[in-house]
Order: sequence, then structure tokens, then C-alpha cells
Amino acid sequence: MIGKRILALDVGNKRIGVAYSDPLGISANPLPYIENDEKVYEKIKNIIQEYNIGKIVVGLPLTLKGEEGEQAKITREFVEKLKKHIPDIDVEFIDERFTTALAEQHLRETTKKSKRKKKIDSLSAVYILKTYLDQQQFRNG
Repeated sequence: MIGKRILALDVGNKRIGVAYSDPLGISANPLPYIENDEKVYEKIKNIIQEYNIGKIVVGLPLTLKGEEGEQAKITREFVEKLKKHIPDIDVEFIDERFTTALAEQHLRETTKKSKRKKKIDSLSAVYILKTYLDQQQFRNG
């Protein structure tokens, strides 16, 4: 998929973390989070156009046992609505169980406490995307 980038979303009730790949699918770059409001699908559509996105990867929050809880259900419902608003783009789920914990640990080590909240969602999306990209590279050899 050279030329097309991959968009990662970390769906939350209030905010959505956003990250995108480079055209070769090697690196993951954060974007500012977007508010999960009535214009969220329009905002995502704009990001898709601006960054030449060919696929979306959405973190699916599973329990430690690998089961789907309430937040996973909310995420699946969000993606169903997203597919209706943007039907011409492939959307995949990826297990995001540890991405928020990794992002929080990274921010504790590198960022002042007052600035962490603004960065956590998109950094989680970076970890989601990086996990996906690493899996693709492993599969493709």
C-alpha cells in the first residue's frame, strides 16, 4: 500500500486519539486528538483526505482475559457509524489492551504532569498504529 497512509484511532467517550503512518507504513506519527462530538466523522473524513489515508486501524479495548467489555461495544458501535459515513475505506480492529499503559508510562518519563492529558490519547493511537505496522512487517517478512 505504498503511497497510502494508515490512520489509527483510539476511541474514547470524549476524545479520540489520532495517529498516521508514513507512506511506506514504517513510522507512526501523532496528530492532536479530536473531540468525540457530532462532527467527529466529518473531522475523520477531513484527516483521511488531507493525509491520503487508505486504511483505518481502530484499537479494540479488550479485558486482560481477552474478552470484550462495555468500552469494546462502544468502540464497535462507533466503527459501524464510521463505516456508514466513510464506506469506501477499510477499517480493521487491533487489540489495544496495553497501549494506554505504555503511553502513560512514556509520558510519566518524558512529560510534565500538566501536559500529559492533552497527549495521552494520540500517543495511545501511535502505539496502536506501531503495533499494527510491526505485525504487518512480521507477516510480510
